[in-house]
Amino acid sequence: MGLLEDKALVEAALFVSGRPLSIKELSRALGIRSLDYLEKLIELIAAEYAERKSAIEVVRVLGDKYVMQVKQEYSQRVVHLMPRPDLRTGELKTLALIAYLQPIEQSKVVKLRGSQAYEHIRKLLEMGMIYAEPYERTKLLGTTSKFAELYGFPENDPNLIKEAFKKVVHAEYSDLIAKLEGRGGAEEAQEGEEAGEIEGTEAAPPVEE
Repeated sequence: MGLLEDKALVEAALFVSGRPLSIKELSRALGIRSLDYLEKLIELIAAEYAERKSAIEVVRVLGDKYVMQVKQEYSQRVVHLMPRPDLRTGELKTLALIAYLQPIEQSKVVKLRGSQAYEHIRKLLEMGMIYAEPYERTKLLGTTSKFAELYGFPENDPNLIKEAFKKVVHAEYSDLIAKLEGRGGAEEAQEGEEAGEIEGTEAAPPVEE
C-alpha cells in the first residue's frame, strides 16, 4: 500500500482500539514493519487533526503509546451522550480495584477478586476500559482514556482517578488490600495465574457477586 492507504489504516486502528497503542502493537497488528515509518504516519495524522482544529486529537501517552481521543474541552460537554458500559456488579468491582490500585499486577487483582477476575479483565480489555502490559511474569493493568471519558474525568490521570475511587474501594476491600502488603500473597496468586495460562485451563469462576 502507499502512504495514503497506510495512513488511513493507522488512523482506523487508533479509532477502533479505544485505548493507547504502542508503535510495536500497531506494527504487529497492521503488518507495517518499520517503526520509524509508523511513527511518522501517526505524526501526520495528529498534525492533520490539529490543523483543522478538530475536537479529536491524537496524542502520545504512557511514555511510548498513542491514543485518539476527544479533546478535554469537548469531552465534558458530550460525555452524557456516550454509551455506558454494560457491566455486571462483579466486573464493576474489578474495574474499581484496577482504577484505584493502578498500575497493578494482574496476579494481585486475581488474589483480591478470585478466579472470576480473569473473565472480568478479559471483558474490560475488549471494551477498551483498561490496558494490560507485560510485566515480569504477569501483566500490569490500568485505566485508559476511554475509561476516563465514560466516567467523567477530564483526563486519564491515575492520581485523580485513584482519589475518586479511594472511599469506595477502601470500604469494600480494606482488609484485602492490607493482605497485599504482607508476604507470599502476590507470589502465590502469580504462580496460580501462570499455571492456568500454561495449561490453558482456569478454575471455573465462582457465582458472580
